[in-house]
Amino acid sequence: MEERPLPEYAALTAVFGAVLGGFLVLARRRLPERVGFGDVLRIGLASYKVGRLIAKEDVATFVRAPVTQDEEASEPKPDGLQRVLGELVTCPYCIGLWVASGLSYSLVLFPRQTRLVTTIFGAQAVADFLNAGFVKLRAD
Repeated sequence: MEERPLPEYAALTAVFGAVLGGFLVLARRRLPERVGFGDVLRIGLASYKVGRLIAKEDVATFVRAPVTQDEEASEPKPDGLQRVLGELVTCPYCIGLWVASGLSYSLVLFPRQTRLVTTIFGAQAVADFLNAGFVKLRAD
């Protein structure tokens, strides 16, 4: 049975929690009472698109290459922190949480700019779904 790098997983989780906690403390006066549905939708679609971009697309191979072991940059390195980071950046669901967090922090600090960025990536996510649907319709 393969040994899992539990201390490294714990460290990565601690980093995520520390960044989240630090942001909540430092930005407490700027935190909105609530986040509107439009912002949640934009951040959700943008996180989906950016997560897939980082984890799967050739153009982002340079991000994955330092912590992966194959030419396509899709197989995490086998041990330690490099394995954990490789698993993070090759999994669109995993990296998507980090992207969503960053976009959410950005929404608090720079709402206008973040709405534009999330609109761009969100629109591309919608276009992805429409293209996939079109391809499926043509195949049937």
